[in-house]
Amino acid sequence: MTHDIVVCARGWIGTRFHHQGRIKKTDTHKGGVDCLGLLAGVAAELSLRGPDGNLLAAADEINYSHQSDAARLQKKLAQFLIPIDAAAIAPGDIVLLCVDYSPQHLAIVSNMPDGFGIIHAYAPSRAVVEHRLDNWWSKRIEAAYRIF
Repeated sequence: MTHDIVVCARGWIGTRFHHQGRIKKTDTHKGGVDCLGLLAGVAAELSLRGPDGNLLAAADEINYSHQSDAARLQKKLAQFLIPIDAAAIAPGDIVLLCVDYSPQHLAIVSNMPDGFGIIHAYAPSRAVVEHRLDNWWSKRIEAAYRIF
């Protein structure tokens, strides 16, 4: 399943960034998605379920600001995913990253030839991108989660 999550997430690469967006790019449309929307989209495509057996995509919400409520986000993530030690991450896991000094950004861990990568809808890149989980990003991991 973790391989499927990474493959599916890579299918979103190039989708433009759009706050609260939930639309994957197509051959005729650039789509639009943010970091939570990427997770929701992958969960929907793969019919992923949380520890309670319910579809993860059903837990999606779009009523949040650009500066998310970090405590609420962490509570929701722990409710629908399995918290793990950040040192134990593997491809397909989800990381919560500190951006602007607040844990508010989500990414899917991927595998790259030279180690781990992350796939995320990244506003400065204006799109879903994949790059190495280098030291700069690793230092920003606030929490990590596993699906199922």
